[in-house]
Amino acid sequence: MVLVVLALDAVDVRHAEDFGCENLLLDEHTKMQSVAHRLEHPHTGEAWPSIATGLHPTEHGMTGHGEWDSQFLTALSRIAHTLNVSGNIRSRIGDAIKQNTGQDWSLQIVDEPTFLDGEYRAVHNWPGVYRNEALHYIWGLFEEVKEDRMSEETLIRETYTEAASKFGWVHEAITHDIQIAATHIHVIDVLGHIYSDDRAAYRQVYEDVDERVGEVREALGEDDELLILSDHGMETTWLDDDDPGTHSWRAIASTTVGSPPEHALDVKEWVEDHVQEIDPERTRADIPEDQLRELGYID
Repeated sequence: MVLVVLALDAVDVRHAEDFGCENLLLDEHTKMQSVAHRLEHPHTGEAWPSIATGLHPTEHGMTGHGEWDSQFLTALSRIAHTLNVSGNIRSRIGDAIKQNTGQDWSLQIVDEPTFLDGEYRAVHNWPGVYRNEALHYIWGLFEEVKEDRMSEETLIRETYTEAASKFGWVHEAITHDIQIAATHIHVIDVLGHIYSDDRAAYRQVYEDVDERVGEVREALGEDDELLILSDHGMETTWLDDDDPGTHSWRAIASTTVGSPPEHALDVKEWVEDHVQEIDPERTRADIPEDQLRELGYID
């Protein structure tokens, strides 16, 4: 059995229901309570490490401050965090630093154990846990568009192709003897910021992703299961939200097995209760050591 975990950034339970996305809603779904510390709403850098560890941002330490190229700026960032300086103020200062000094900021990797740890738990990328460069790439494109160095059309194209590569990875991963296949996909978040006042365009995005999830469902083995999670939703004009284009508290959890987790901090325990152990003996490669030495793989 493989448990596929799709971390679909910004899937909003109300939008998924409104747009009739049966594959995003799966057999059972719920509005999942997310977490936030630095800002008044959930955001990627805090929520996904919390989902993976089962810990609040104040416990796992990933509160959005990350690391700057300069150790001095990193120290100032941590002091601002300690003093509870407003996240919005810190974000504006950070933007000014990047624009005027050439310094860059990067999300760090959490130190605490996660449900993604282990030889038979395959992970393509997960913010704050594994391969942050996938997220940094998308954030970098946002920056290019904001500075008028890239067209919005190019951002949309790159976001879709990035998502496609991760869905493709899932199709390959589930053919192997593993417990978990997990990846984070950012397309609904990126295009939600663009289409927060365009219901028809955003619906098309949801339908596109719903179709890709449907293809994953069709590829699952008889005993495989699927869990879909988001870290937050997206406020929009047609729902009369207060601040369209910002993150909502309408995260989703949906699954093909049992009832989905109700809270972001419950996901780790939920996953551990639904994975199947693998006997290492049945997956061990039987390659003579002399061949490995001849190939230069071992000393």
